[in-house]
Amino acid sequence: MRARAWIAVFILWLSACNALAQTDSVSIDSDTVTQTKPRKAILQNLQLKGYVKQLQTFILVRGLDSLLTENLLHNRLNFNYTIDTSLHVMAEVRTRIFYGDLLRQVPIYPQLIDSGNDVWDLSAMPVKSRSLLVHTMLDRAYLEYTKNQLEVRLGRQRINWGLNLVWNPNDIFNAYSYLDFDYEERPGSDAVRVRYFSGFAGGAEFAARLTTDPEKRTIAGLYKFNRSEYDIQFLGGVVGREAVLGLGWAGSIQDAGFKGEFTYFHPYRDPLDASGQLLASVSADYSFASSLYLHGSVLYNSKGEKNPQTLLLQAFQPGRLSVKELSPYRYNVFGQVSYTFHPLLTGRLATIYFPEDQAFFLNPVLTYSAFPNLDLDAIGQLFMDSEQGEFKATTKVIYARVKWSF
Repeated sequence: MRARAWIAVFILWLSACNALAQTDSVSIDSDTVTQTKPRKAILQNLQLKGYVKQLQTFILVRGLDSLLTENLLHNRLNFNYTIDTSLHVMAEVRTRIFYGDLLRQVPIYPQLIDSGNDVWDLSAMPVKSRSLLVHTMLDRAYLEYTKNQLEVRLGRQRINWGLNLVWNPNDIFNAYSYLDFDYEERPGSDAVRVRYFSGFAGGAEFAARLTTDPEKRTIAGLYKFNRSEYDIQFLGGVVGREAVLGLGWAGSIQDAGFKGEFTYFHPYRDPLDASGQLLASVSADYSFASSLYLHGSVLYNSKGEKNPQTLLLQAFQPGRLSVKELSPYRYNVFGQVSYTFHPLLTGRLATIYFPEDQAFFLNPVLTYSAFPNLDLDAIGQLFMDSEQGEFKATTKVIYARVKWSF
């Protein structure tokens, strides 16, 4: 299956190149003269962007005497082929090289890394050992057709229906974890997506994930419109073996942004079943003229637990996350403040508080733009809980990252 998928992608790639290399024909005195396009003109239809990142991780877990380290070298290549004005081929490849203590001490680490495939297995792990892991993956590979207000995409793509900045209950196709900060592009799905744009910020969408597993099935539609300076959307469909209904909005109160998302899941085979799940998230943010930025958000998960043990895994499991697993806690309160100290230096402090369990997550970030295409980041993640009225860190994680974009 994996070989056939790679062959299909390669054929798609060659088809795009062949379309770019087609010849022009002109008629002169009833004779046809074939003119080959110059190579420069062909390359004008190709765009390439990407980056290279080095992420160094230091982990200290309460109860362990030693400091754990992890290293990640990450390269991304984004290709965009323009076949004609209405047809595009997109391919984005991420290659990661892991080495360090986590790889040696966590036997299932390769399985955690090799995730994100639906019907097509577009990933490869050419090197897998206890000391070194190399993983490469096509996490975007789709054909896009546009005509007036119509857009059709087929292949691996991101279907983003979320509106909030931290938790997105409406993002039923490609949910992501706030803790997984090093995956800016966020996961995608093997899917077909049809969009029709109408009016200002209005339109309708239909999308279906291509999968042979009924538990991973997602088929849904979305309708959005603008009313009273608010973008409003409704969605409905099927996720796994459950029916889903959702509502979202994005607007402002005075000069402060105001957004919200509600999504409800219920087993469609038993309407009287009381095991439905509600996810609700509301947020507000405000930017001052001084560059000070404030952001607050809350998330409610009707199936949240007390003292769960799975939140920490989201930080070290960079793969697909179910929208129903945005947080294992019932109540979640997020707060963030950021400030630009200098045009090249920005600081941010974010926290997530879990009131039922007297626990919280602390996330300081410092970013320095050394050059226009080179960023340096220092990032902290502290997971703390209360013991006998005193907060203590269960896990401390510090990241140092260098990113060069091209």
